[in-house]
Amino acid sequence: MSFKEIKLAELNLNPFTKIDEWALLTVGDKQAFNMMTITGLMMGQLWIKKTLEVYVHPNRASYPIINQSNYFTVSFFPEPKSKALEIAGRLHGNQCDKTKETGLTPQFDQNGVYFGESDIVFICRKIYHTDVDQALFDSKDVFNAYYKTSTVFHRMFIGEIEKVLKRAVASS
Repeated sequence: MSFKEIKLAELNLNPFTKIDEWALLTVGDKQAFNMMTITGLMMGQLWIKKTLEVYVHPNRASYPIINQSNYFTVSFFPEPKSKALEIAGRLHGNQCDKTKETGLTPQFDQNGVYFGESDIVFICRKIYHTDVDQALFDSKDVFNAYYKTSTVFHRMFIGEIEKVLKRAVASS
């Protein structure tokens, strides 16, 4: 479970297909962290920075932690939609020990938490956040299809990608 830091230019990842496999958003530090499965993100360049944007609903246990944190990580795994990711998305961190339930092995970077079973990890420094606002939807069809009658909406977090880790290939 060793990782090496790589440059973004070395990364061969299609975000449109990779997110269909799900990813794990992790917030916090060694003392207290939580992870949640995400099935949507934005990746690219904004404000002359390489960025990754994630969305967290206020009902999630990760919400207060990401609001207090300066960093978050996004991890992709070799097995699409794995059992561990299904568990991390279904269970709430304030109701159980998700690390124990998923069987994932936490790894600690000075700026975040990721998991040894990951293939690729993005360590991101938060640079901006805003709340989704119903009044700003230009497409009411999109709003109605996703939020329906909800009155509580996601918060968007934009992180500058500071480090990319790739699982080191074991030599034979």
